[in-house]
Amino acid sequence: MENNLLEKLVDKSITKEELFKKVKQNFDLLPEIIDGVSSGKAAIRYGCGKVLMNLSEEYPDKIYQYMDFFYKIIKQ
Repeated sequence: MENNLLEKLVDKSITKEELFKKVKQNFDLLPEIIDGVSSGKAAIRYGCGKVLMNLSEEYPDKIYQYMDFFYKIIKQ
């Protein structure tokens, strides 16, 4: 089951920009966003990807600890 926050991307009750702001306010949401990149739902997958790209520009130190995840995606 997908996270309720991420499901809001599907029904468009939250935008990628709003999700980005929520994560900036609470970096504890970051693991959920990273998991969302592997979602079977395109709206979640691409929304989370966009949020992560934006976060990597402003807060690379927050993303760095998850680099192993990104390396695994690249190798697939």
